[in-house]
Amino acid sequence: MGKWDFLYDIQKEFDFDLSIEKNGAKLTNRNTKESIEVYEEEYYYSDAPEADPFVMYIVCFSTQHAHFEELSEVKQYIIRLLNDEVLPIEFYLNGERRFGGEIEKTEYDELTIDLLADRFGYTADYISQFEYEIHSWSGKYDT
Repeated sequence: MGKWDFLYDIQKEFDFDLSIEKNGAKLTNRNTKESIEVYEEEYYYSDAPEADPFVMYIVCFSTQHAHFEELSEVKQYIIRLLNDEVLPIEFYLNGERRFGGEIEKTEYDELTIDLLADRFGYTADYISQFEYEIHSWSGKYDT
């Protein structure tokens, strides 16, 4: 059994194309063509480069990515993305990316400048100068 086989179980519940390689996988939404990529990277300790590396799993969707230490965390996060519970948001100024992150679906339903300012640690005046994009797996919450 391969480390990415849990994605086949998720694929049964959610209808997407799946390609798996040795160090990663790609899930593609057949309707929106959005994709989620997951892969592993090895990192070495700077104070002990001779030690065995540790592995981080990176999940990328739209403009954002997240790092995880355990595949169980990867699975939970991917399911949240597929359910549109986590929505990447990217802020732009004069058409250029400035910063981003993600919001919860519950935050989307009550989105205000004050909520975004609080969520990202800025004042409402400061954050109001930016345009933003929100993306979702289903496309339903794309703005």
